[in-house]
Amino acid sequence: MGNLTKYDALIGELEPYTPSPLALKKALADANVGNSDAEYNAETDRKPIAIAAIKVLKKMVVLTSDSMGKSSQGYSVDELKKRIKVICSENGLDASEFVEVPSITDGSNMW
Repeated sequence: MGNLTKYDALIGELEPYTPSPLALKKALADANVGNSDAEYNAETDRKPIAIAAIKVLKKMVVLTSDSMGKSSQGYSVDELKKRIKVICSENGLDASEFVEVPSITDGSNMW
């Protein structure tokens, strides 16, 4: 088995979803991941790959399904948002920067 590349790491982070190669490349570029064919290093690449994955998943949230040729896949918006929150949690990122996170406010001043 060959080395895991940054591109491969992004694909692994996104499974079971299968976005287009172009969407993956753009997300890597937007997350400032250089040389996507270089070997993945968990210490230095984990957070940028997570950000790239979140960028891809955010685009998928607006879809309920996707089809290309003979294959198609459906999406649960709630599950996509949960996956984004998990990736954020695992990588020390603030989920509210990427998805709407409910918050509780003190309403005692209304009485």
